[in-house]
Amino acid sequence: MTLFVIGKPINHSLSPVIHNFWIKKYQIGLEYRKMEVDKESLPSLIEKVRKKEITGLNVTLPYKKDIIKYVDEISDTAKDIGAINTIFLKKNKVYGENTDGIGFTNALEKQAKFNFNDKSIYVLGAGGASYGIISELIRKKVQTIYVANRTKQKTIQLIDYFKRKDKSLNFKFADWENLSPNSDVDLIINTTSFGMMENEFLEINIKNLKDTLILVDIIYNPKETELLKFFRKKGFFCMNGLSMLIEQAAVSFEHWFNISIGNKEIEEVKKICEKSY
Repeated sequence: MTLFVIGKPINHSLSPVIHNFWIKKYQIGLEYRKMEVDKESLPSLIEKVRKKEITGLNVTLPYKKDIIKYVDEISDTAKDIGAINTIFLKKNKVYGENTDGIGFTNALEKQAKFNFNDKSIYVLGAGGASYGIISELIRKKVQTIYVANRTKQKTIQLIDYFKRKDKSLNFKFADWENLSPNSDVDLIINTTSFGMMENEFLEINIKNLKDTLILVDIIYNPKETELLKFFRKKGFFCMNGLSMLIEQAAVSFEHWFNISIGNKEIEEVKKICEKSY
């Protein structure tokens, strides 16, 4: 039996490095591999999970939403987000979970000792990654969520999506053309792909920012985007997406094998990942 991460493209994925390290450490007799697949292959892969021919799946772009209709059940978290990234057999049913949001919050709580309660968060992007993170921010009872996106309509859709679930949520529009976070902002999160290409730079006005502000760019390749470099030079605490990737992988691993990954194993695999790209 085997585990796979599926998507298109998939060559960039560090998930096999992470999971195979833990599989070897805990002497689990299988292998975790990458598989580039077309949309038409999704139903047959789910059938293989159902028949126990595949132990489990991680799902990455562009199939996190598409694959939902083929599984039997999804978690409340996955329902909130409208996407899944982890699939496994649970009581003979193919079950879908989303570990992205909790991976993000776990990483920040550990790396920066950040307490989300009553904080103001400035989110860049309104795509799939932002839904996962925002869903968990709401669970953590943040005070205000600002959202800025290149396409304003997507921002409206995102805010409407979460407001339909809870009208009391405090969302605010931020202007993509003039990214100027207020002094109440505690955390800026870039959930977009802007910065993956060389010399791409998101210009953010920092004049109102508090000294304790944290910037997280969920991109992990390159290791340091121009945005991260800029904020780091200005003295702010910064983090890329590698810790989030590893933390969400740890939650997936626990779903598959009922093994809780400790901080030591997180740090061990982080060092290996940093050397591998």
